[in-house]
Amino acid sequence: MAVEITSFNWSGSLLQQEQGFNTRHEKPQFIPSPEAQRVFDRIDVSAGAIDFSAISPRLLRELALQRYISGAIQQDVYIALAQELPVQAVDTSGRVLDLSGVTDDTEFDFQDYFRQQHDLAQSLGDEDKALTFASVLDFIEA
Repeated sequence: MAVEITSFNWSGSLLQQEQGFNTRHEKPQFIPSPEAQRVFDRIDVSAGAIDFSAISPRLLRELALQRYISGAIQQDVYIALAQELPVQAVDTSGRVLDLSGVTDDTEFDFQDYFRQQHDLAQSLGDEDKALTFASVLDFIEA
């Protein structure tokens, strides 16, 4: 009669794996560098001072970062404002817009762009994007 001996030690146990799933990841605290703070200080954020119908993507990103750090906007709104423009976009009438000529320093009508993207997301039934674009428009039109 042969006796088989097995170990009861767990290697890579489920308890260790579960513990990894249950740990919370905290958002790292962003502390702007002195150089970034100087850029923030240059942006005039007084009411009505920013014309989102003629603003450069670089300035929009800087403003969005400033507002995100201060807690004035949510992360999804910041991401929508800070992401690069696509090379082409579709408007609500179905026309393809060529955005390849828009550089970081080119003035662009973000107010109209985000309004068109909001309307397009609504018409396609993408509620998540429509809500995000609605929040972006609330920020832009405030």
